[in-house]
Order: sequence, then C-alpha cells, then structure tokens
Amino acid sequence: MTLEPLCFIRTAFVEKFGVPRQSLLVTEAIGEMVFPKNDFYAEAFRGIETFTHLWLTFEFHQVSSENVQALVRPPRFEGKMKLGVFATRSPHRPNRLGLSVVKFEKIEERKEAIHLFVSGVDLVDGTPILDIKPYIPYADSVLDAKAPLFSEPPVRIPVIWKCEAPSEKELIENVIALDPRPGHQKDDETSYGLTLNHLNIRFRKAQDGFEILEVIGLNR
Repeated sequence: MTLEPLCFIRTAFVEKFGVPRQSLLVTEAIGEMVFPKNDFYAEAFRGIETFTHLWLTFEFHQVSSENVQALVRPPRFEGKMKLGVFATRSPHRPNRLGLSVVKFEKIEERKEAIHLFVSGVDLVDGTPILDIKPYIPYADSVLDAKAPLFSEPPVRIPVIWKCEAPSEKELIENVIALDPRPGHQKDDETSYGLTLNHLNIRFRKAQDGFEILEVIGLNR
C-alpha cells in the first residue's frame, strides 16, 4: 500500500524537543494545513465545521524505520520501565503511523488554497498528514475505559520568567511546564534550549520550578 500525504502541517515545533507528548495538552499550539483549491478539496471538507474535534493520521517522519525495538521506554517513567511498543504511543513503531485528536478552529477558502486550522497539536512542523476524520464522542470516548499505567495526566511544573516575556508567553509556559527534558537527563543544573516558531528559549530547572533565562529571536 502506498500512502501519499494530504499536506504537511505547519506548527510552532520546529524540532522534536519540546513537542507535547500528547495532543490537547497545550491549547495554544496551533496547526495549519494548506490544501490545493481544486474540485476535490472544495467538496471534501463540506460539513467539517460542524465538528469540534478531528482525528489526524500522520507519519512520524523524523523517526528512522530501521532497528525498531519491541520494547521501549516511555518518557514519563524516566527510563525506569520498559513496555511493549504496542502498549505505548512511542513514535518508534514498525510503520511509523501516529494518531492525534485536535480541536477544530476554522477553515478558510482563500484565493489560492484552502486553509484548515486546528489547536492542541503535538506534531513537529512539516509532519505529513495522511488522513483527517471527525471525532465522534459516542464512538470515540469510552467512559469505562482503563489505562492503569497512564491514568494520571502529566504534572505541570511552575514556570518563572527571568527575562522579558514575548507575545508567545502562554505557549512557551505551557510547553515548558510539561517538562520536555528527556527522562534520562534530569540534571537540575543543566540549561536547555528550545525552539518555538522564530524564538530560541533557554531554560533550566530550579528549586521552585523552571526558570526561563533568555528568549532570542531567530531569522527564519
């Protein structure tokens, strides 16, 4: 089977480091998908505005398809536990397919293209989108479903600004509050760099939370 991307989503996450580990955790994370303005796409989105959320099927395009392991280490366990890859949402999968539910924001039919906007994305900029489906609550939300190892949402750590905050303040805070550091690199004295859109953010873990040390604009 050959899969051709519908589009390549545009997001603030220009690198894997800092991407939320699940969708809808950072509501300020906007995704924009652009489609040709032709007869197919003009009709394919009819009725999509009646749904509040959508499923995106995508490819983990920055993950190697070689040496896929049956056991992986989920980040939230900080490298202390291995699980079977099919018992996790690890991107290191045999077919590199991912599935995310996102919030529908709007669709715009412009002069040259159709633009679909969603929020709560957990995708790297340029991720290939393979399919789009509506989220249907009665079918997609199972009230008595159980996931014992992942039953609690991630803890959000306080964020303290040590420099002037840019207009993207809320996006930056919510991304860093989720602790994007690798599970095996929890060195409190180490500072980290995170790139969002046109900004490079330096931060470190302190006693009271994460300190944002510097925000530098990049030429993109």
